[in-house]
Amino acid sequence: MRTAWLSEPTTMKTFLLFSLFALFPSLGLGQVGVSIKIDRSQYLAHEPVTAVVTITNRSGRELNFVSKAEGSIAHSWLDFSMRDAGGRGMQKLTNKVFQKAVIPAGRSMARRVNLSGIFNVTRVSNYAVTAHVSQPGMDDTSYTSNSGHFTVGGGNAIYSQPFGVPKSRSPKREYNVLTFNDGRKTSIYAQVMDKRTGFALSTFRLSEYLSFVEPQMAIDGKNQLHVIYLATPEVFVHATVNQDGGHAGTKYFKRVAGRKPRFVSFSDGKVAVAGAVPYDPKKAAAKAPTARRASERPK
Repeated sequence: MRTAWLSEPTTMKTFLLFSLFALFPSLGLGQVGVSIKIDRSQYLAHEPVTAVVTITNRSGRELNFVSKAEGSIAHSWLDFSMRDAGGRGMQKLTNKVFQKAVIPAGRSMARRVNLSGIFNVTRVSNYAVTAHVSQPGMDDTSYTSNSGHFTVGGGNAIYSQPFGVPKSRSPKREYNVLTFNDGRKTSIYAQVMDKRTGFALSTFRLSEYLSFVEPQMAIDGKNQLHVIYLATPEVFVHATVNQDGGHAGTKYFKRVAGRKPRFVSFSDGKVAVAGAVPYDPKKAAAKAPTARRASERPK
């Protein structure tokens, strides 16, 4: 006589699945947890969009995540998919392949990723991105993260200056200074554009910015951009940007009574700040660490 629980199809399936998992514990569901978190909810167009992917190993053993090649095609163990505001899937700019990762049992690994290097997110729009992880040794098993959402917005251009860099891949360039409000605060940005292609070589945030004092810009003899602006009610920031869009230096100043900080240019091409006195936030904090006001900390 057959046993009743074996005569039911549903119960038989449950039994077989239980037996399969008992024999091969590595096939259990949820062995790899994947999550993605976008660093900010809003970005300026052409600014790098960055996110942190966290991978948790619940398999009970060490896992080695390795990308593999099939002929001339490389398959990365970590991959991404992105959708635009209309829900349409976006094509990748490049097939990024991630290096090997080893995650011990019960541990997590976090990896920061520049999504702008994988997808074209320069258009003003809303986007959603998910991360996908392929489990090593199991071609048909992959894990998908939550959806990370962000918005790319346009800024307000307050300065533009073309300049040349002969004998380079981008001989015709342009400095731009922009302000951008992300819904909480207004920040000031520096940008270097390739005039020939229209693509940004660099776009980065300098710090928060107070608009009731107009920023000033100047170009020195080395074609470096100088920007001075009010970052807090008491502190001015002098930022320097090189030809490739690198942040070449930051200095802080406080105004002199009755005067406003301004740039002065010298015959040797140097640019300096007049009408202000140098200020060192670190020294000020060391002298009065408990009394330092929030208004004195540029962010």
